[in-house]
Amino acid sequence: MGQSIHKGLSHLFGGLLVIQFFLAGLGVFTTVHDKKFKDSNFNSHAAVGDLMLVLSLIIVLVVLVTRPGGESRRFSAILFGLMVLQWLLAGVGANSMAWVGGLHAVNAIAITGVTVVLIRDSRAVSPAPA
Repeated sequence: MGQSIHKGLSHLFGGLLVIQFFLAGLGVFTTVHDKKFKDSNFNSHAAVGDLMLVLSLIIVLVVLVTRPGGESRRFSAILFGLMVLQWLLAGVGANSMAWVGGLHAVNAIAITGVTVVLIRDSRAVSPAPA
């Protein structure tokens, strides 16, 4: 049961990740189209990002309680750490240092890689209990 919950949450996170990339692009091109930056162009991106941060914490808690096999524990913790870093990079990048904000996009690539590993691991067939 715990493995299927972890699998569902990992897949949900992956789906939100695709939506997140779309919303980031939408914010950028809305800004370009309007020829003016507005924070509201990225409100949806920020809201989904906050949801993903909470979801990554839930994934860690589920993995600690249900103890699925494979690499789930380690990569769930790494995902949560990367999401906290992502939140910090967005805040610092938006408020004071643009180059830190640029690292937000680079960190998104790392989040994508870890998410792929979690989804792959969640699909691995585990042996039946003896």
